[in-house]
Amino acid sequence: MMPVKNVNSFRDHKIRRKIWLKVHLYIGLFAGTVFVLIGLAGSLSVFWPEIDSELNPALKKIQSYPPQADYRSLDEIAVAAKAVIPRQGKPYALVFPARTDEAFSVTYSLPAQTLKQSEWHLVYVNPYNARVLGQRLMFDTGNAWRGNLMNFFVRFHYSLALGEAGRTFVGIVALFLLFSVLTGLIVWWPSSGKIRRALTIKRHASAERFNFDLHKTFGFYCSIVLLVVLASGIEMVFPGYADGLVKVFLPLTPKAGAPMSAETSQREPITLVQAAAITDKRFPDGVYKWIFFPQGERDAYRIVKGSPQEVNRTRPRRTLWLDQYSGKIVQERDPMTDAAGDVFLQWLYPLHNGEAFGLSGRIIIAITGLVPLLLYVTGVIRWLQKRKAKKNLARQVSRISSLVEP
Repeated sequence: MMPVKNVNSFRDHKIRRKIWLKVHLYIGLFAGTVFVLIGLAGSLSVFWPEIDSELNPALKKIQSYPPQADYRSLDEIAVAAKAVIPRQGKPYALVFPARTDEAFSVTYSLPAQTLKQSEWHLVYVNPYNARVLGQRLMFDTGNAWRGNLMNFFVRFHYSLALGEAGRTFVGIVALFLLFSVLTGLIVWWPSSGKIRRALTIKRHASAERFNFDLHKTFGFYCSIVLLVVLASGIEMVFPGYADGLVKVFLPLTPKAGAPMSAETSQREPITLVQAAAITDKRFPDGVYKWIFFPQGERDAYRIVKGSPQEVNRTRPRRTLWLDQYSGKIVQERDPMTDAAGDVFLQWLYPLHNGEAFGLSGRIIIAITGLVPLLLYVTGVIRWLQKRKAKKNLARQVSRISSLVEP
């Protein structure tokens, strides 16, 4: 006979497991649908630059150019783009291509129907002859359904394409889902002697058992990646809170003030070629990502030229701010000199989209985006199976009770 102490311990464990199972179930049922949608959009977002180029070859790809040809100057490329921007448009950034067979682009904004609304457009320029290839709407801040397809999927992934309110909602859902994954691991945790059973799918099992094994096994094997993706996503939605939490354990570099150009009677800004020459002198290695145009008389050029050592290639941090008139360096950010907390935060986005581990990492993250669909479908099937079993049991009890009653 089992000792009373062991019986009580077993009963308490069973009660706790039942509670965790309920928590896991209800979070999955109510937040799971959102998880499925943002997961599918995330799978597409991992390769959105490549997909977008394939969908828009006339705009983004250079069909033919002479071997060993050089780019035209940055100023020629920018002037060509600005020539087709409407008079009320405001150029924002020069975007460098990731490949030599792709076009440069210049982003610009246009006022829309209300003061809080704006349209963002892209002008594409062939860098070998400085000719405009075309332009298109990137997105409309007042209408989530206007814009190019891949940009929509990216915005849907982190905000359901609903702006800041949607971004906050997705962040809150991600917090619940993070807890759901943790409770799923608690429920999955096997007792001694049952590890192998918990890690495998039973062969020749019934459809009900196969569905159960599929849910728990895939959930376990994907849990680490899901936790990393959810935690890094939460950091991007709530960076202020994340910085505060990181600061408790690791030092962060103090944030500098807004860099400004000096007041001067000179009103002729330096050229982009000059700005690039200053940047190359300060950072001779690396790859250009963006040059942001000054938006006001006191604003500075912001030039992002990623370091070869940076793990974050999509959003590199190495940046120079130049006085738009004198070209003097007014501020710089070099991630190689960042504090330990900054280095930790820099890794989150490359882990989120998989680029920290190259192409294989991106493929893993793209596949992981499909996992929520699998877990949701198998979880709902399991829930329906258990409901059906309970109803059948209740009918049997009722039938037996009616038979034994006098």
